[in-house]
Amino acid sequence: MFKKNKVAISVVTGILGLAGVMTSAQAVHVNQDGTGQVLLFPYYNANDGYVTNVNLVNSTDQTKAVKIRFREGKSSNDVLDFNIYMSPEDIWTGSVKAGDDGKGNMVGTLSTSDRTCTLPALASCADGKCQAEVPFTGHNLYKGVTAADTREGYIEVIEMGVVEDTAVKAGVLHKNGAPADCKTVEAAWTPSTSGGKGTFSQGAGTAAAGVSAPTGGLFGSSAIVNVGKGSAYALDPVAIDNYTTQAQHYLSHDPDNFLLPSLASGNVASSSVMTKTSTGESEMVVTQWTAQKDACLEDKDELTPQCGTNPYPIAHVLLAPHLMNEYFLDPTDGYDGHTDWVVTFPMKKHGINAATTDVVATFENGIFDREEGRAGWVASSGTSFGFSPPIGMGNVKVDDSSLLNREVNVISFKSTDPSYDASRTLLSSDSKQSVSVGSFVSGWARLSFPGYSLSSGFQSAQGYSAKPSTYTADSNVYKGVPATGAAFLEGNVSANPNARFGDALPYKVQRD
Repeated sequence: MFKKNKVAISVVTGILGLAGVMTSAQAVHVNQDGTGQVLLFPYYNANDGYVTNVNLVNSTDQTKAVKIRFREGKSSNDVLDFNIYMSPEDIWTGSVKAGDDGKGNMVGTLSTSDRTCTLPALASCADGKCQAEVPFTGHNLYKGVTAADTREGYIEVIEMGVVEDTAVKAGVLHKNGAPADCKTVEAAWTPSTSGGKGTFSQGAGTAAAGVSAPTGGLFGSSAIVNVGKGSAYALDPVAIDNYTTQAQHYLSHDPDNFLLPSLASGNVASSSVMTKTSTGESEMVVTQWTAQKDACLEDKDELTPQCGTNPYPIAHVLLAPHLMNEYFLDPTDGYDGHTDWVVTFPMKKHGINAATTDVVATFENGIFDREEGRAGWVASSGTSFGFSPPIGMGNVKVDDSSLLNREVNVISFKSTDPSYDASRTLLSSDSKQSVSVGSFVSGWARLSFPGYSLSSGFQSAQGYSAKPSTYTADSNVYKGVPATGAAFLEGNVSANPNARFGDALPYKVQRD
């Protein structure tokens, strides 16, 4: 194993140069090993019997302060966040399901019986409360957000730092299945003048007393399950590393700081991605980015506090000019195939790609069947392929572009095959859009975002390869929108309604 690692390191060093390897390690990047300081769960669903189970793992031997934030699907508003204090090798688990908000509205609701210490305390059992149910009440706080919006969304997990306070480290450590004393967390946050220890304080860097810089090592998983339908979809989060080199420790109930830390508040101003040169060689590109105005303070909502001025590094590592994935709609032999794509824009809230406008997306020349057939519009038959409704109608063809006006978008694929069941959709989303693939019943598609780039934040860039390329703000490596998500496919193995199969397929990215 040692010799293999040495060979791997020497190969990478030979291709990129030692400076490239070191620079990449210091820049924001997606960690293909699956661990990181930041975990981005692209989708949760609490519609029509769906429950989303979330697992969060601290794989290190350190005690970690972690922020978990649930964002609703329309505008990415924070509908619930809290701090988790994870002991070494700890796991926290929770579920998002539908629940009553006390006013007759069915909203997304966090359910957990996990004993790991949280602030505020959830299922600690210290007061006999071993099961916590917390409704997402954002529709009562934010303009234009409905109860249905809270039943779909995405989840951010951000490591705030490594806990150094010895009392807290001892208190959150598990013994016989439970933490020793979660009250140590509250005591650390309570000033000594009020009877506490006062060892924690809000802020970043040295201002975050009692906590040191994050070290990464978080990983997780999610499963979107519908017991009634007999379906389940496993979806791992995107793991992002080297997002920050300083601690960021904040309270969730502070009206001025509850959005911190965020995907835009890390202090690392560079990103690292792999691309292809004009000759087809692999090259690492490390880009320096400028700061921008805090988009949260610019959104004209008096309830929105600061959330950070450094969105570009994470935006770049999530950038996609084209998303590719599969679809399965086959109605024959009892398959009853259905497909929904979920496209999430986690950086739109932070001002990337004009946060107040919708994202124009297109399937133009990008829908294929399994035999290389390409979908198109046939004037004689009037058969159309693409979004419904389209942006505009032409005399020659239907414009197959559409506006993705949410931060979590569900796109339901439809077939004109006479046996296809169009009466239902896979994810039961109230906010879905549809795309027609004509008479095709299986294949793949390419969703494109023409005209978008990160050029406004570009400062400088350096390529690392045998013959490094030159990069400017207009280079292709900066084109596209920050996006994540998956294609959800399901069907029956026979006419037996209980013999269902399903899968969640992460997107593949095509670059120009």
